Amino acid sequence: MPITVNNNMKLKNDFINKILRIRNESLNNPVFTLERYNQTIELINNAKLKIKKIQGSEDTSIKYYVPINEVYDAIRIAHSNIGHRGIKYTLKEIKKKCANVTEKQVKLFISECNECKIKRAKPKNSSKLVVRPIISNDFNSRGQVDLIDMQSSPDGKFKFILNYQDHFTKFCILRPLKSKTAAEVAYNLLDIFTTFGAPAILQSDNGREFVAKVIEELALIWKDLKIVHGKPRHPQSQGSVERSNQDTKQLLGMSYQK
Repeated sequence: MPITVNNNMKLKNDFINKILRIRNESLNNPVFTLERYNQTIELINNAKLKIKKIQGSEDTSIKYYVPINEVYDAIRIAHSNIGHRGIKYTLKEIKKKCANVTEKQVKLFISECNECKIKRAKPKNSSKLVVRPIISNDFNSRGQVDLIDMQSSPDGKFKFILNYQDHFTKFCILRPLKSKTAAEVAYNLLDIFTTFGAPAILQSDNGREFVAKVIEELALIWKDLKIVHGKPRHPQSQGSVERSNQDTKQLLGMSYQK
């Protein structure tokens, strides 16, 4: 479900109301209402900057006290900047700038984050198929190729990303593609193979026929290339390249935001 301005305001208001309900659980309450925030500003001689230096620690960076009506946005920005990672990483990111945002507040935010809810909603696998792991014993014994569809957010004429991974070392190489034709995939793989060497086996999630066409195109360009195609994977047998795809998308999403 797309996040609209109204949806975001509702999430923000619900978040603030929940914080207000639990703010009396601790005597040393870090939650700043607007009233308490203004009182604190007066106590520090009407300081123009809402800052606090942490005394007696090695961290001498300047940190901000965040009033309650700004906590939601502060957490949202930090959480988005690190690609919607978990509580630990979000808290670490926000602590770089904010002095009074708590782990409980971060947990509350992430529990209501729509993008994180989608990630957590993994489809149930009713199949009891036992997948044998693919084992590689050396560099270039098996290469895995996958295509990342970026048509919803292309970079000019480039609409796909080729992700090639050595199965043994997990070393990844990315190439931008204008299309997902076997000829263009083969041309970019050839550039990789002439730099790092060709694998004995080429495997892909895009199907046996696709890999066969890619190998056929490679053979036309590189006559002496000896390569065979592996079986198309079960979703669990090529998990590392799938995780690499997700990491690539997250990092690109972060760079788009910046």
